[in-house]
Amino acid sequence: MPKFTQPSRTVRDIKTLAGKADDLLTPHKMYMRLFALETERHRRQQERLSAMLRVTNIDARCAEIDREKEQLLGLLGVESIPAQMPAAALADGAQAPGARPSRGSPQGDPRRTRARAAAQTPPTETVSAEPVKIRY
Repeated sequence: MPKFTQPSRTVRDIKTLAGKADDLLTPHKMYMRLFALETERHRRQQERLSAMLRVTNIDARCAEIDREKEQLLGLLGVESIPAQMPAAALADGAQAPGARPSRGSPQGDPRRTRARAAAQTPPTETVSAEPVKIRY
């Protein structure tokens, strides 16, 4: 039986195409990337238009509410409505005027009170006379 004169192959002998050509520089890959970017841009523009339409509708409804409120106050002969108790005071355990106490109030268990206070952080409100402008 004849002996093989060729040395056995190892992992170092495996030929690969890694590093031979940059995949992003091939024309079809560049065209696909351009298409993906244009598609994303179109989708974002549609989202922007939709959001702006929603903001316009909300502003119109707020103006309508203000007009109706003024009309009702004028019919009642009242200049303004008394201010309500701030949300921060309600979160501290105070009750709104005329409110009934809750059945399962966790006043005896401090663990429940802390968890409830953490979950009920008062929302921050921004009051401005000008409509909000959205920048993209």
